[in-house]
Amino acid sequence: MKKHYQFYLFIFILLFATQSFAQTFVVIPASSDPTMPTDIFPVIMGDTTATGERNNPNTIYQLENGQVYITTGRIVNKPTWDLQIQALDLENNESKPILTRIPNASGVYPDIIWSEGNVTLRNVWVVSGAKGPLEQHDWGKFRITGANSRVIIDNCIIEKDRGGFVQIRAEGVKAYITNSILRNGGNRRILQGNGRGFDARNFAMDTLVMKNTIVHNIQDRFFRSQGGSEPHNYIEIDHCTSFNSAGRHGHIQLGRVTTAKITNNLFINPIMLGSSPIYTNEQTQPDNDLHKVITVDTLYDNTNLAISNNNIFWTQEVQDYWASNDSVSAPEVLSDLVIENLGAAANDAFFQENLTLNSVPVSILQYVVDLYANPEAEDMFDFIVEDELVAGTPFDSGNLFDFSGFDPCYSSSAQSATAATDGGAIGAVNFCDDLSTDIFEAGVNNALDLKVFPNPTRDILNLTFELAQPSDVNILIMDMRGSVIENILPGSHPGGKHRISKDISQQLSKGIYLISIQTNQGRMTQKLVIQ
Repeated sequence: MKKHYQFYLFIFILLFATQSFAQTFVVIPASSDPTMPTDIFPVIMGDTTATGERNNPNTIYQLENGQVYITTGRIVNKPTWDLQIQALDLENNESKPILTRIPNASGVYPDIIWSEGNVTLRNVWVVSGAKGPLEQHDWGKFRITGANSRVIIDNCIIEKDRGGFVQIRAEGVKAYITNSILRNGGNRRILQGNGRGFDARNFAMDTLVMKNTIVHNIQDRFFRSQGGSEPHNYIEIDHCTSFNSAGRHGHIQLGRVTTAKITNNLFINPIMLGSSPIYTNEQTQPDNDLHKVITVDTLYDNTNLAISNNNIFWTQEVQDYWASNDSVSAPEVLSDLVIENLGAAANDAFFQENLTLNSVPVSILQYVVDLYANPEAEDMFDFIVEDELVAGTPFDSGNLFDFSGFDPCYSSSAQSATAATDGGAIGAVNFCDDLSTDIFEAGVNNALDLKVFPNPTRDILNLTFELAQPSDVNILIMDMRGSVIENILPGSHPGGKHRISKDISQQLSKGIYLISIQTNQGRMTQKLVIQ
């Protein structure tokens, strides 16, 4: 069964007329009055002592599925405590709790989250910058401001920020975005450069991993990195899908980076504006101001780019429009320095197979046509897509879609269905039953029944698995790059069920890891989160 998302946008119409603690779960009850949702700001920010210290720095706040919550103030955690917000039912993907905002007592729309410490969001829908019917969204509502902090966003929807959906404003951040949807970003109905999936700006990140994530209906880039003097350590964009991207300044802007891996992605119309210097006047590109899909600004002696098995193409209607407008040309995919670094491997960086996704919002080509007709206009096609539940209301922008049938998948007979590095499908296929080859369990043999618990954990790692017959076994702890940290169970083992425990408190720092069991009868991989 396809994974659907039940939307409750009608509620917004009502809204707008270093000490160790045990892990604690706090359920924040939803309001019974839909016109006055529960405000989570005083609950989260009020969990302090009279001297301002945190009562429990290891609290996980749970929001009821399908309910709307607000914040009337900027939620700010400190490096001494993690901000952790998740759905009460993590398995219910079709009815996520919604977090948005209304004006505070001063009449000002607050920011959502400006974190100074670690952040974890799971299975929540964040509407970060909406201000009312058809108004321009606010920008910078979700910012990571803590140096060397960590952010995990899993199985979430984040939308309606005029800038970037997740904005980095500190050095050394580790970010992991998985199984999520980022949409509706930028300045509606006018020409601007804002509207980005992930925005590192000029800060050097330690790690960015984006997997199985969809970015759509945005005005600018999937990923932006610009300026700064130091390179990012590691960037990985794998099994992601993007469509409906105007691409004002490109698509994947790596900036300065030591190691980057861009694999198994599906980018449909990644730069719909084409390659035209006239519209790059705000932020330049590395190759004579020409738009290109994947760019790097600087090569170092140790720069390592791995770019392969990506399907990157423009639909025929977009190509036809460019052909009708002599001021627009098709953008190239790889910038000059990317090609220089890849060498012969550049031939495997991407292929082009024109696919039709089963059910997604309509093309935003009309926005591009309107822009070129009059770049100064303020009534261009509104690329912000709303749920059809708001039809006939002040929120009706004319660009409506039934998100209960959202199906960003393609035919299982397509070349792309077997074009990934592991022989599986490319793109964010965990959203698709017919294509899904769980990106964290590639090549899996589920008969091994590998279980990892507790997960997340801080200190003790427990594993269970089952062998149908005697087998050589290796159980590897790996980082998100696939580098092996330790083989915790080498050797031969008899058939049957097995359980092992390991103290990893002094070995693994906070972050996401992979636990991979490799046997004669196959292999299986699971995620492990260390908090």
